[in-house]
Amino acid sequence: MTFARPEVDPVVARLAALPAETPKSELSASIRAAALARLRPRPLHPAWTLLVAGSALGYLLSALRFTLGLY
Repeated sequence: MTFARPEVDPVVARLAALPAETPKSELSASIRAAALARLRPRPLHPAWTLLVAGSALGYLLSALRFTLGLY
């Protein structure tokens, strides 16, 4: 069994050497507001509702027809 040898990556080493800074409260608030705006549900077009309902009804009717055809 061979073990993975940790290789030193110069990019990761330079990133680790950077000082850790906390973001400012204004930046945090703007990021949070943008994330919440993307999470809000958008209204669906009525055609999508009809498409989903029609396909579900079609599936159920074809399953019923198939089941009745077994007897």
